[in-house]
Amino acid sequence: MSLPDDLPKPGKLFTLGLITQQAAQKFPDSLFYLDRPFDVAPELGLRPTYAQVAELVEDLAARLYAAGVRPGHTVAVYKSHNADILFLACAIGRVGAVPAMLAPFLEWPTVVKMMGRLKPDHFLTDPATLALAGDNLAALRASAPAVLLTHGEGEGLPSVAATVPGQAPPYPDIPEDAPALITHTSGTTGVPKLVAAARRGTQLPINTQAKMAKLLRYRETFAMCISFVHARTYAALATAMQLGIGIAPLSDPDPASVGKVLTEARPGCVEAHPNMYLHWEELAGIPDGPFERVRIFMSTFDAIHPRSIRTLLGASKRRSPLFIQTYGQTETGPVTMRIYTRRNIDKADGRCVGFVFPGMTKARIRPRPQDQGTRNGYIQARSSGVALTYVGQQELYDERCEAGDWWNLQDIGYKTRWGCVHLMDREFDQADGLDSLLAAEDTLIEALPELTEAVFVRVGETVRPVVTTRQDRPLDRAAWQAAVADLPGLAEPIHVAWKYIPHTATWKVKRNVLAAGLTDGSIPALDGVRS
Repeated sequence: MSLPDDLPKPGKLFTLGLITQQAAQKFPDSLFYLDRPFDVAPELGLRPTYAQVAELVEDLAARLYAAGVRPGHTVAVYKSHNADILFLACAIGRVGAVPAMLAPFLEWPTVVKMMGRLKPDHFLTDPATLALAGDNLAALRASAPAVLLTHGEGEGLPSVAATVPGQAPPYPDIPEDAPALITHTSGTTGVPKLVAAARRGTQLPINTQAKMAKLLRYRETFAMCISFVHARTYAALATAMQLGIGIAPLSDPDPASVGKVLTEARPGCVEAHPNMYLHWEELAGIPDGPFERVRIFMSTFDAIHPRSIRTLLGASKRRSPLFIQTYGQTETGPVTMRIYTRRNIDKADGRCVGFVFPGMTKARIRPRPQDQGTRNGYIQARSSGVALTYVGQQELYDERCEAGDWWNLQDIGYKTRWGCVHLMDREFDQADGLDSLLAAEDTLIEALPELTEAVFVRVGETVRPVVTTRQDRPLDRAAWQAAVADLPGLAEPIHVAWKYIPHTATWKVKRNVLAAGLTDGSIPALDGVRS
């Protein structure tokens, strides 16, 4: 479907349903670099233009409208991992409905529980995901009776692709304090919480990144390998399309696949989850490799290990490459930022997550009773990006939002005299005998280059280090003993293949699931040692 002639001009606030069309008017020939064709439009191939993607969004919006989606409706999206997830959300927003984005890696029983809270007007999935539903489909329909397929056939359900599009839906007019996007928390401690963000709140990360792009005069291709259902991703997409630059939204984090696409796209900026960078370190030593033209590396979902920062900065042939680390949560947007260069990386502290954004965010420490005698406490944040609510869990939201505007991140840390925030642990991950599990993990990863992950979990009555190695190679026990010399009393490590490590869409390890699997034997140890 061609682009409309009466397209509204961009306003001061982010409009999810119009970002592709408005960008295509100015930059129709700019490219997307895909590693997989869109499931909903494979005919577009691997290098669609802005104009083609914008026309796809218009077409999908018209079909959704013909299928009964209306302004104000909530539409849940749970489909196979693919970059087309981004543009399904845009199409839903084009109708004026609210997309509720669910990670493809969630299991059906979890999704059914989440839909019991959401009670969406429509539930959008694809044949591959539907095939795994089993009895969960009947349970789903108790909360989401209108189930649609994105394309293809299955269970006699209507398909958006097969719906004849009628007239284009009216342009969306969403109030600035109304929900514009629903995403969810990582779910590391249980069933993920659905987070509703206001249109006004989604603007904060866009403003943050737009200011950085202007300051750095950034005009190069942007590559991102981050969750397609995270609020952060839509801010990145909007910012990049406003600049009219090439965009590489990668769905496959495997180093070989990443290296192939980046070698062609030659991005000047790369964004990925911290744990992905650990796996991508092997690409750093390749002559004429995929990172040689990178000017800016970014990580926004968690603290990152200094080893990865050092390796990636060393892989770039740019004169002064940067690594930008931001810290926040789904519920807050970005709260703090730290910039690393080749000059300051050797002094990097993996627990340092930087300073607040002046005039945009604030952070404070609220000590708990057990923090007496230390400078630690809950890290709390205030920003315009704080979410509206946890859908279906308002009481829990109210518990986290102190005095109505300070959000408790449930992370434990401290601030230096200069205002720099340090993250020591998640509240739920603290363990006796270690001042900081995260600091201990940093120590291990820094000392052992072959490690691609190191986490501490409670197996039975003992806190055990669980490690993964590059290509699952055997752990060097002599090097391990040297690395843990300053961590007395540490239990023997459990070596596990990465494919068995349970993790979220943002690659955070689900420590409770990992611990349970190691305890009951459902997650095997490579060396056969578990207790």
